[in-house]
Amino acid sequence: MTSLPRRLVLDSAIYGLGGVANQALAVILVPIYANVLGVSNFGTLALVNTTLSFATSIVTLALPQAFFRSYLMENVDEPGRAAVMRTTLGLRLVTSLAGLLVLMLLAIPLTGLLFGDMAQLPILLLVGPIVFCDTLNLVPLSFLRAERHAAAYAALSFTRAVLGSVMIIVFVVVLDMGVFGVVLGSLISAIVVAAAGVVVLARAGRIGMAFDRPLINHMLTFSLPLVPASVAAWTLNLSDRYLLQAFVGNQAVGIYSAGYTIGLVINALAVAPFSLAWAATFWEIASKPGARQTYARVMTGFVILAGFIALGLAALSTDALRLLFRPEFEPSRFVVPFSAFAYVLYGIYSIGATGLNIEGRTGVLPVTLWASAIVNVVLNLVLIPSIGYLGAAVSTLLSYGLLAVSTTAAGQRYYPVPWDLPRIAGALALAMGLAAAALLGPDHIVWRLGCIGAYPVLVILLRVVRWDDLAVLRAALPGGRGPSS
Repeated sequence: MTSLPRRLVLDSAIYGLGGVANQALAVILVPIYANVLGVSNFGTLALVNTTLSFATSIVTLALPQAFFRSYLMENVDEPGRAAVMRTTLGLRLVTSLAGLLVLMLLAIPLTGLLFGDMAQLPILLLVGPIVFCDTLNLVPLSFLRAERHAAAYAALSFTRAVLGSVMIIVFVVVLDMGVFGVVLGSLISAIVVAAAGVVVLARAGRIGMAFDRPLINHMLTFSLPLVPASVAAWTLNLSDRYLLQAFVGNQAVGIYSAGYTIGLVINALAVAPFSLAWAATFWEIASKPGARQTYARVMTGFVILAGFIALGLAALSTDALRLLFRPEFEPSRFVVPFSAFAYVLYGIYSIGATGLNIEGRTGVLPVTLWASAIVNVVLNLVLIPSIGYLGAAVSTLLSYGLLAVSTTAAGQRYYPVPWDLPRIAGALALAMGLAAAALLGPDHIVWRLGCIGAYPVLVILLRVVRWDDLAVLRAALPGGRGPSS
């Protein structure tokens, strides 16, 4: 039987392929946008992407989380799971169509609000169809995750990333279609992948719709409290772009966005793929003996490994930016560590929220998220006028720290877990300290590599990592042996 650590590592690695493709291609495309579109159009694109992200977070309605709960924990037999699939597909189609209609109706006022004239209306008219396709495609993607078809999931995600990037390059670089070309390329790839998702469901015999009212009410009761949390997460992630533009202009937005994008790679390498695997796995662990101890071990292991990846990313960001971006983007390297470690903290939040999900206390999540989002906005309002984009970077890190701490503390009230706080804090402090040394020390790659190499040595010498942790790690690797879970 495959051990839990190995299964999480393997599933995370496969899930990460799509995420790595998206984030890696984003890193490649950002300098293209900067060089081809120009500063003004780059700012326009940032506003469109921010609006697209907000709309998607609303229309999604957090239904994937409700689907996992009903499909994996509350229905273990085939008829029950088939009923959940049919109801999910019917509910998803209705909500996605409603979102499309609302966004099309709002396109004109949104264009005036964001841009001041109607020149960008054709771009805003494409937002609704993109949201429709992407949210509809969440059904086959959720099904593949629930059934542990990680390779098929990664293939759909990878196709979305690659096809979208190819189309965008053709439309922007070759055909010189500007921001409209970027959004059009994204729409075409969304349509193709949504169609492929329908084929996936058809081949699995899962095409069919139902409107089981009690089940719909049950799923929405669980998911709707998470929607404000999604809005709060959007506020944490993207609202600072609007404030940066308002206070210090497009150039600061460009510098900040470039650094944030490099730091975002940690989300593809560690946080997002782990979260995808974890969302389906923790429900299974919940019914097994020693579940709380398992959650604690996962948290500690995640922080140690994700901290190492964030350190490497932060330390090498100087060289990456010099290689991929024009010289005027080099100040972005000071943003990367804040972005990278903020996403590590988001991973801690995801694990810390496990108990709230298990106990059905999802109403707590919007509270902690909104508290962190409000703090983020307030900090931005205070710091951006005085220190510019670095103010946004600092507020991002502090806000995600508050999110991780407050959510984990709230979870302890309803579902106590023996978190190993000294080792978690030690790993984070060590990784952040070495990242600061790499960034502020001698400007030489040998120094930066030395800071990275010091981490595994120090975590062992300082007993942040113990020998039993190494045994669990060996069990997680292909060919390793370890206890089954």
